[in-house]
Amino acid sequence: MDGSDKRLKPKIIILNDLYIDPNGYQVKLGQNEIELTTKEFNLLYLFASNVGKLVRRSEILQIMLNPRIIDEDRAINVAICRLRKKIEINPHRPRRLISLSSLGYRLKE
Repeated sequence: MDGSDKRLKPKIIILNDLYIDPNGYQVKLGQNEIELTTKEFNLLYLFASNVGKLVRRSEILQIMLNPRIIDEDRAINVAICRLRKKIEINPHRPRRLISLSSLGYRLKE
C-alpha cells in the first residue's frame, strides 16, 4: 500500500461552548468535562452531527439499540431527559435540545 488508504476518523464538533470529541469519547461544556454514558454520547454526537436538523425518533431508537425496549416512546423521553440534565442550564426549559412535537428533536447551535 502507498499510504493513501486513510480511514476516516469521526470529526471533533464544537458548538459554541460544547466540545465533542468522538475519538476520545470526551465532552466538555465550557471548561467542564461532562460524564456521559456510551448511549448518551452517541445520541449527542448524532444530534451534533445534524445540528439544526430534525433527528427523528426512529433514528434515536437505532442509537439506543436495545431489543428489550417495550415502551419506545418512554425510553426515548428518558434518554433525552438524562442528556438534557447534562448539557442544558435548565433542563426543564431546554434551549439546546429542542423537542419537535412527536417527530423528534433538534440540537440548536
